[in-house]
Amino acid sequence: MPNNHDVIVIGAGVVGCSIAHALSRAGMKTLNIDALPAAGYGSTSHSSAIVRPFYSHITSCAVAHESRSRWLQWPQFLEVEDPGGYARYTETGGLILFNEADRASYDQNLIILDEVGVEYEILDSAGVLAHYPRISLQNFGPPRRLDDELFGTTGQNPVCGGIYIPACGHVSDPQLAARNLQTAAVARGAEFRFGAAITEILRDATKVHGVKIATGEELHAQVVVNAAGPHSSIVNALAGIVDQLSISTRAHRHEVAYIATPPGYAAKQHGFIADMDTGTYQRGDGADLLIGSTDPACDPADIVDPDDYQESFSEQWTLQVYRAALRAPDLLIESKARGTVGLYDVSNDWIPIYDKTDLEGFYLAIGTSGNQFKNAPIIGDIMAKIILAGGRGVDHDLAPEMLELPQLKRRVDLSFYSRNREIQLTRSVMA
Repeated sequence: MPNNHDVIVIGAGVVGCSIAHALSRAGMKTLNIDALPAAGYGSTSHSSAIVRPFYSHITSCAVAHESRSRWLQWPQFLEVEDPGGYARYTETGGLILFNEADRASYDQNLIILDEVGVEYEILDSAGVLAHYPRISLQNFGPPRRLDDELFGTTGQNPVCGGIYIPACGHVSDPQLAARNLQTAAVARGAEFRFGAAITEILRDATKVHGVKIATGEELHAQVVVNAAGPHSSIVNALAGIVDQLSISTRAHRHEVAYIATPPGYAAKQHGFIADMDTGTYQRGDGADLLIGSTDPACDPADIVDPDDYQESFSEQWTLQVYRAALRAPDLLIESKARGTVGLYDVSNDWIPIYDKTDLEGFYLAIGTSGNQFKNAPIIGDIMAKIILAGGRGVDHDLAPEMLELPQLKRRVDLSFYSRNREIQLTRSVMA
């Protein structure tokens, strides 16, 4: 094992497993190393797993929409039988609410949807209620804290419509999706090692040589990929490259609440609702609603040590549920918190880094910021394209790779994900 691999991937979440899948399909011998006990066991398992193409940048939209085509045919994409079953993508559609004051802020998103060829419908208030008849159209924004005396008061700018996108949905079991990718990679010769913490990146002045794990064992490869999720900044520090990056990453704690779906409430049938006015999103999840945050400005970022953070619910759970209840008055607020607490690996602009580095052989698939699970079927292809080009001596900085998206019949410039990019203007997880 120590010297018998072309690539070592640090991390076995859905991103690390996708990279192993793509590289093993390309004939490379890969080894994923993860401190956790199984694939998809960390941040992946806490994902809301929403698939949607609603972004303000054309590359983000196109990659997400191409990824949807693979989720729709997940077993066929994997090309292997998985005895554990397959994750299931359910297409429900999705709605982004707006009022008259913020309607124009989505003009760029609509231009991008048109360019990529994503169908959508602009609903007026009556159209919104036809899809979701039991929601309130009152204006409650901007989002506020519970101790704000104006919390729950209504303004003069009610919801006047929404952008409804049929080609949206969610994946039933994000951890299973990671394990599906692992199974497909193993079938092509990939190896995985769990319960192994990285303690050192082996390198000389210019080139990476492998990693050392907590047992003291050294594992060598000419290529090492940082796909460590919330630990990505720690791994970059081990590699000594932090000062070389224009974009940084940090571990951002998030809570997602589960609440019983009220009788007659239509989100389960008609898909997620993104509601910047209350600072929440929601989607159906069996008998429950899943309620998350859009990270409004009034909520301080909960930046944590990924090895030492509060894993129990906090007042944030209550805040998100109360905000969601403004929009869904039938919501019954339960006395006991249910849901999940996980970490995002957040970049400065909520866009990931998929790139090489100045340290030869050391690559990055980091900063996925809670919105990249949907792109798991293609992230491996992105990284394989960049890594294989590096193996041919191509400098991705000087001659950026282009990725073919066969379903959309278009190409995307992978320099969009560069570590050296200028920080992009985004709206948190709506990046």
